[in-house]
Amino acid sequence: MDYLNRELSWIDFNERVLLEACSDNVPLLERLKFIGIVSSNFDEFFMVRVAGLQEYYKSGHNDPEISPLPTEALLEAIVQKTRRLFNIQEAVLNTEILPQLKDAGLVYCKPEHCSSVQQQFLADYFYHHIYPLLKLQRSDDEHALVDSVVNVQLHLAFLLADTDGGEDRLALITVPDMPRFIFLPDELLQTDYAASSLPGCNHREQPVLQPTAEANRKKQKPKRKAFVLLDELIRYFGRALFSGCTITGTGIFKINRSASMTIDDSNDDGFIEALEEILIRRRYSFVVRMTSTHESPAVVQRLMDLFQLDPKDVYLSEAPIGLASFAKIAEIEGFKKLRNEKWEHFEHPLLPQQGTLWESIKAHDILLHVPYQSYMPVIRFLQDAAQDSAVLSIQMTLYRTSKTSPVAQALIAAAKQGKKVTVFVELKARFDEERNLGWVKRLQKYGVRVVYDLPHLKVHAKLLLIMRQEGQGEQGYVHLSTGNYNDTTARLYVDLSLFTVNPRMIEDAKIIFSQLCGKYTKENPQYIVTAPERLKYKLLAYIEREIHFALEHKPARIIAKMNSLSHPELITALYRASQAGVHIDLNVRGICMLIPGRKGISENIRVISIIDRYLEHSRIFYFENGGTPEWFLSSADWMPRNLERRVELLFPILDEHNRSLLTYFLKIYFSDTVKAFEMQADGNWQRLSAQKDLLPLRAQEVFHQFFAQKSLVFNGQAAKN
Repeated sequence: MDYLNRELSWIDFNERVLLEACSDNVPLLERLKFIGIVSSNFDEFFMVRVAGLQEYYKSGHNDPEISPLPTEALLEAIVQKTRRLFNIQEAVLNTEILPQLKDAGLVYCKPEHCSSVQQQFLADYFYHHIYPLLKLQRSDDEHALVDSVVNVQLHLAFLLADTDGGEDRLALITVPDMPRFIFLPDELLQTDYAASSLPGCNHREQPVLQPTAEANRKKQKPKRKAFVLLDELIRYFGRALFSGCTITGTGIFKINRSASMTIDDSNDDGFIEALEEILIRRRYSFVVRMTSTHESPAVVQRLMDLFQLDPKDVYLSEAPIGLASFAKIAEIEGFKKLRNEKWEHFEHPLLPQQGTLWESIKAHDILLHVPYQSYMPVIRFLQDAAQDSAVLSIQMTLYRTSKTSPVAQALIAAAKQGKKVTVFVELKARFDEERNLGWVKRLQKYGVRVVYDLPHLKVHAKLLLIMRQEGQGEQGYVHLSTGNYNDTTARLYVDLSLFTVNPRMIEDAKIIFSQLCGKYTKENPQYIVTAPERLKYKLLAYIEREIHFALEHKPARIIAKMNSLSHPELITALYRASQAGVHIDLNVRGICMLIPGRKGISENIRVISIIDRYLEHSRIFYFENGGTPEWFLSSADWMPRNLERRVELLFPILDEHNRSLLTYFLKIYFSDTVKAFEMQADGNWQRLSAQKDLLPLRAQEVFHQFFAQKSLVFNGQAAKN
């Protein structure tokens, strides 16, 4: 077997993420955050990938991606691997993380295990803040309830005894959209917790402990906080909703509906209407998976019947469920020792902290490495352009941006100043469609020209072009990036971007924007390589060139960092390169269908993956080129969708200083012995560790220290001046 399956490889990636939640070397609240990330990832996986596979299976077709498994066998393998990780996640949360958080002073309580005084507070909170928002759903025709259940949102189910001796009736409640974590007032907490606040220990059956004199003297003792979950509080007081009824069973659950449907973008006139229709259809699409508490088998069975689910589609939990929200509690104030040390986002030494950026960018090609370096230069770049009377036009792409995006706000400000602003907003960015649609309407309202549909293609490229009147002519400024124009994720995702006034890049950017706006042009960009027209073929040509040099016994090497590797032609080309003697180092964060280290096939290929506090998102490519190396950054992973069904960019790094930085970055990535995993010849992943007598090296920590040192040197020089 020459390839791993895409879906199973994706699950392997999430196992590596889950191992961070299992690690004693990771602070407790960060472990909880990784639990939330895994839960959120699997929600999306079932809504998109598993839903699509189920549709293929029902239609009698196999998944079009490379797979040695027929669809039915693949779905069974997905269930087996997912259940194993689900059980690990449950165990580590309930037997390690939550008990250790309790010992550290952050206590998860169930309402039924609270003291009588605490329960009185919870009752008041329930009736004043929650009860008025609850909407009860029940019907004589239970199948009418299906459409009332919201995708991914938590719900409660109650079975009500039928007084006439018939089948118990099912009633559903949607958990309101309000903070899930309800904190008990400090004055209601015990100073000394001899009694547990975790399941299995009922405070009502034990004396309420009073603060001891010794406890009062220990002022340095960490402050405690205790929280109750909104959904469990509703279940506890739920009887108030069913006056006169006997409740025979309860359960908390959530569902994943199919989101695999795509937009028909062949009709330009009705694109937004088609998008809005898709968003409506998603609300009522078929249910792929259900996660539920298991205290009432009768409730679980009724829900399975309601959503037409097989047992394999149901994941029963000890509770709590809906763990994606637990990433939020990691942001709680205090408990500093339970989270990562805060890392500063340093200023770029070549960009002024005061004044505009124009002269600095004209002096150097500037490489920005977020989140180690602050994302503010990108925002300032646009804000400067909005206010600068010499700026004539702004053109850029938006794929995913934040809810209150300062990038979009700057574009609106520029349009208000009378500048020509053109933005391509990708409305097909899955799960960001509504947000992007909202920005389209706001941008258009203020006079921005918005292009939002390129038939049959997603625009995933990250490109910004500003034209400014200088002297007797116009001067262009280009920004290209591996990551989205999103100020929120720029604090969490590792990405690289380039500011340049290189004339060749400027001309290419003009051509690309003309094409995005539907203008015919005979020219094609020459230095910025675009997908789907040329990028795949250019990468294949670069690999072929390394094969040629290796056969001639000239320097031949490929180093590539990306998020995913699944394109069959590129994998085959890399195998051929390995067999020709090309040494290949791959850093692949997520899906990797290539198998390294196989004798006669891929023994010259090494594959690592790094999972750490920041999400590795940058794409860096290096080709030895017979001793004349070339470096590239890209918005594209090596996947069929990126190279054949999206507009993507690959752009060269030409400045020698920036090339040396990329060389250093790649060297550190492949030296990590703390957060790196290496794929073995059997397709399994093994965590790396430092060899004897060598100090451990953690790449992200090294990068933080590197940029901290550069900042210290720069600030010292600035102080002298």
